[in-house]
Amino acid sequence: MLVMLSTIAWGSGGLFIRLLPFDNWTIVFWRGVFGTAFIGTYVLWRFGRTTSKTIRRMGAAGILITMCSTAAITLFVPAFQNTSVANGMTIYAALPFFTAAIAWLWLREHPSMLTLTASAVAMAGIAVMLGPTSGGPRLGDLLAMVATAATALMTVAIRRGRHVEMLPVAGLSTALSALVASPLAEHLFDLTARDFLVAAGFGLGPMTLGLMLYVIGSAMIPSTLAALIATMEAPIGALWAWIGVGEVPAPATFVGGAIVLASVFGRLLLEPRTEERPEDSRRAECVRSPFDN
Repeated sequence: MLVMLSTIAWGSGGLFIRLLPFDNWTIVFWRGVFGTAFIGTYVLWRFGRTTSKTIRRMGAAGILITMCSTAAITLFVPAFQNTSVANGMTIYAALPFFTAAIAWLWLREHPSMLTLTASAVAMAGIAVMLGPTSGGPRLGDLLAMVATAATALMTVAIRRGRHVEMLPVAGLSTALSALVASPLAEHLFDLTARDFLVAAGFGLGPMTLGLMLYVIGSAMIPSTLAALIATMEAPIGALWAWIGVGEVPAPATFVGGAIVLASVFGRLLLEPRTEERPEDSRRAECVRSPFDN
């Protein structure tokens, strides 16, 4: 449920980009600034004086998760600037396969046949919904592939590094994304009051809620299942754009989106626990909720 809610929040990112008429690096910067402010405030409230100690204690696993998260949230925006949305989302649809391969090599985590089948169906649904464009590979295609691989590695690393406090990691990722974007932004201080409000919403919704819920929820379930649920971002993103700016989806979007949703919910309903090992149940009980005092 946490990963599903994070996907709903992440799916609104395209809507916020539509509402901000600036270059991508300006958007990445202000999204990161507001995301850092929101997440940082919550981290300070939760950890108080032990915040710096908690960050220093995260070790190599925490650094890897932070780097992967920063790469993913930073690269996806310029990726869509340099390729079609169709190409970018089709590449992102391969996330379950990237994750399954990394989880198998690193954790020896074997996904069930039903999860692999559902992943293939989800990818087919997004192919129907968006359809790959022609013209050969572009820079944006490469960036989208790197960002997808970074998300997959982050998902597996979160599963592996259960001892790492994920909330500070989320805050560090948003701060680093703003730091990377700042020298590249072309309209850093050209925002109006309305633009700042939209940027704040971008930082609060997709960045704060989306990233926080994903890093917490994906630690509690198999890596491939988390990645499979995340493929719902494509149809949900189209729905957000339809509701927010009146961008009416094509008929193929409805068909492909229905296939994606059916594959994810079918997997969750038909085989909700088969990939969970006995020790996973015990570990999940040890994963602290951000709302625990």
